[in-house]
Amino acid sequence: MTTEEIIELLKEREADFLKTKTFSQLPGIYAFFYIGNDFPLLGDSISKHQIIYIGKTESSQEKRDSKTHFTTGKTGSSTVRKSIGSILCVKENLTPIPRNESDYSKRRFSHFKFDNASEIKITNWMKNNMALSFYEYPKSKEKIDKLETEIIKQLKPILNIDHKNLKNPYLNQIKQLRKNCASIAFKNSDFKNQNPVKTKTNKTEITKKSLGTFTSGYVFIDNITKSDVKSRNIRIKVENKHLFPEEKSGQPISYSLNFKAGNTDFIAKYTIGSKDGKSRSGVLKLDDSIYQENLKIQIGTSLKISKSKDDKYIIERL
Repeated sequence: MTTEEIIELLKEREADFLKTKTFSQLPGIYAFFYIGNDFPLLGDSISKHQIIYIGKTESSQEKRDSKTHFTTGKTGSSTVRKSIGSILCVKENLTPIPRNESDYSKRRFSHFKFDNASEIKITNWMKNNMALSFYEYPKSKEKIDKLETEIIKQLKPILNIDHKNLKNPYLNQIKQLRKNCASIAFKNSDFKNQNPVKTKTNKTEITKKSLGTFTSGYVFIDNITKSDVKSRNIRIKVENKHLFPEEKSGQPISYSLNFKAGNTDFIAKYTIGSKDGKSRSGVLKLDDSIYQENLKIQIGTSLKISKSKDDKYIIERL
């Protein structure tokens, strides 16, 4: 079947969630439709029965749709719930909270979920305002991903906000709403007061909060953009530069650093410094084979970089 025929089949199979009694046990592509009368914030620009999200599952429709997207408490594992919750946040007085403590220790501040009362509101809204359909496609992960990408590029669903849907007219608006919720979750968090770093001054121990700057032997990278991917760059933000060669005033200086990704050893160029002497981000440049094939870095990819005792840098994809 062609992509166009599969899209038509998805439309023909549209069924209200509340009327759906069984879910497929096979991998495939699923579509979410809006069946309400006035989409929050975007209003009548979103028509009834419009496909607002395309997703894939390599396990089963039941596991991904019924037991994740439409289940209370699963926002941390569902980008659809996260986006819908962000859109409903102000109108429904929802409360964003951190997903878990581990995210904060790894500086994944963009991850969040909602408190239980808010999660229930999100689930009820989805069940009453969304329909779904499914196309069984028991193929390889690569083929499922390719089909999902082709459908997304044709339909441009408003809730698909990753690199596959850069022409989504509401992309920036929805991303900003998610950032707003992430910021609220961070402010409401107690994690930032835990595990402080202790330093000594005049033999007196003082405690410093350390979420903004890490002084450990590793850093986390969560700022990969489209421009970075195009240039094969990893930008080392000011608060992370302590792990790399020291910045010097004047012309930028490039260093050749020894790296390891998995079982692969390689050399990467790190450039730091500015003519005016002002502190700026450093730039780590990787070869195509490492950037694309080994680490498979994309927009939004999270990385961990640590330094071993023999001064070799270890880079991992999270």
